Amino acid sequence: MPQFSRTTTLMILPDPKVSFDQVLFTCHRCWQRINTAERAQQAVGAVEIDHIVNEDDNIPVPLAIPVNQRNLARASNTASHCIFRDCLNESRLRIPNSRKAHMLSYYNFYIPPSARVCNEHIMTHDWDQLLSGNVSQEFNVDHILDIISIYRTALKNPSTMFDFDLQTVDENELRHWTGLTIIEFNSLLEQTPSLRQRSNVPNVVLGGYLMKLRTGEPNVRLASLLKISRRTFERQLVIARECLLADFVPSHLGFDHISRNEALTKNLLIPSALFGDENNSKLISICDGTYIYIQKSSNFLFQRRSYSLHKYRNLLKPFLIVCSNGYIIDVTGPYAATTSDATIMSNILNDHDNTFHWFYLSNDVFILDRGFRVALPDFEACGYDAHMPPSKDRNSQQLSTEQANKSRLITIVRWVVEVVNGRFKRDFKFLRADNFNRAVPHMFEHFRIAAALINAFHLPIRDNAYANAIITIINERIHFENHLAQYVIQKNLNMQRVVFTRMAAYVPGFEDIPQLEEEHLVLIALGTYHIKIASSYCAEHLSDGTYVIELYRDNELEDLNEYNIEVEEGSFLLRARIQSRHTRSKQYYTYVLINSGIEGRGAFKHYYCTCLTGRRTIGTCAHVISILWYLCWARHQEGLSPPAAHLNNVIIDTSIM
Repeated sequence: MPQFSRTTTLMILPDPKVSFDQVLFTCHRCWQRINTAERAQQAVGAVEIDHIVNEDDNIPVPLAIPVNQRNLARASNTASHCIFRDCLNESRLRIPNSRKAHMLSYYNFYIPPSARVCNEHIMTHDWDQLLSGNVSQEFNVDHILDIISIYRTALKNPSTMFDFDLQTVDENELRHWTGLTIIEFNSLLEQTPSLRQRSNVPNVVLGGYLMKLRTGEPNVRLASLLKISRRTFERQLVIARECLLADFVPSHLGFDHISRNEALTKNLLIPSALFGDENNSKLISICDGTYIYIQKSSNFLFQRRSYSLHKYRNLLKPFLIVCSNGYIIDVTGPYAATTSDATIMSNILNDHDNTFHWFYLSNDVFILDRGFRVALPDFEACGYDAHMPPSKDRNSQQLSTEQANKSRLITIVRWVVEVVNGRFKRDFKFLRADNFNRAVPHMFEHFRIAAALINAFHLPIRDNAYANAIITIINERIHFENHLAQYVIQKNLNMQRVVFTRMAAYVPGFEDIPQLEEEHLVLIALGTYHIKIASSYCAEHLSDGTYVIELYRDNELEDLNEYNIEVEEGSFLLRARIQSRHTRSKQYYTYVLINSGIEGRGAFKHYYCTCLTGRRTIGTCAHVISILWYLCWARHQEGLSPPAAHLNNVIIDTSIM
């Protein structure tokens, strides 16, 4: 048996020629490295190869030769973060080989072996976004060999990933292509018994339909993945759609699939506290219309009815009725793009033969947006309790404190329906794109199937972790008048500059501002939405590295007591000008009265903004929370970066040319 020498060093020359006898030996792994380096040298010519020395064996290991390939890009080969740019999710999964082969074939994008993806992005199916992130065009020998291995695996096992055999299929692959786990897929199959009667391969039929609904890929491409013809695949789509509509959808969608008592259990804490009663006898529902985008039609009548002047696109409108936890009670439609939400709701309320009035009872609550204002008399005639955000009075610049608070009570509940609308477009890419006119007759059926899948397999929206604290704050401040707004308006502070001193937010004088935890910010804003966009507001004001605010001189605060504002020693008033996120020519004056002698959110009892909802005392507007987010939290953190900073240099700035 040959003996390995741990002291012998083999040097690889530009033209390596090493004569091996019965004395010199090398291990198989090192021989492979040497052989790989020699083949790389022969491919690129006589190039000098650098070496690194293996500390254990003292054997030089050749470094791979970088090759720049402009037509091919790759992700970074690391498992320390998600492959998607700026993703901070901690869950990281291996990327399926079929996805790697797909990205190589259709996007010329290579995913290295160590790359990982988080659980959120593997579900969203937005892999084309990888092309806009941090990519590299340098490849080494290992990368080339791995690309060959990816294709070899895909060719050798073309059916193991897509035959939907629940005994052998990889769960990550199944979840990637269908959005379901093995248990969920099997449950869906059991709930659709007619599939087994109409097909000898119900797994493939159901899996192919879910692939189409989830990815929106062309039929030809999906048929090639399943190793069947396009016509066969399209026939299977028809079978799956009809079977799901007959067996599965009636069990998970519609007024007949759920009892009223079951629906009452889906009322969340905050909606029940704001609009319900102690016995939880009022069913709280949220209504809204959504969109299915379609192509322009040569049928002029259909073209006129499907063209939306609001979206400037052709579309059809499904109408959603959901519980306060996001559970979809029913989906009606499709309606013409020219039909308003109020008209749709009025037609439903005035049709006394449908099951709507059997399901809902008098005094049940409906949370609506301003588009339903015409239908409010119909709700009152039926005995229902409808709530809608108020509009500002004529000739007023902003909502009153009472109106702004009521608006916040609506939005703190109504956001659920927007999340549900987003799930349709996020999890079912087929419903996101412009659909061909040939597929329009069945688009609403696909939408109902997607709604049933959401009800059956998606987790419902849960109560906020701070729900009880939020309810307490609302009850405390529901009748709290915005005295600081009265003070600013009476003294006309928006037009005064002399009494304010411009300062940078990082100067030592602002170290007295109490630091806040994220929990405190959530309780001040009564939610997380405003906190999520606070960084975007701050990024625009920090573009030059300085966040400028204005400090009201201390000796000017003595008259605050006249406005029922208690001023203690150490209090000071800040003003900032916040650029509107929608209108370039508009800025908002934002005021925050800070009591540095109090810790926590109690130091920020009074605030005011000149925006539409700036007078609210239940929560704050996004402009106020952006100031608190920066002064009390963000500037004390390390490693924070502005969102989407890579877009700043995309557009050519003609103002400096």
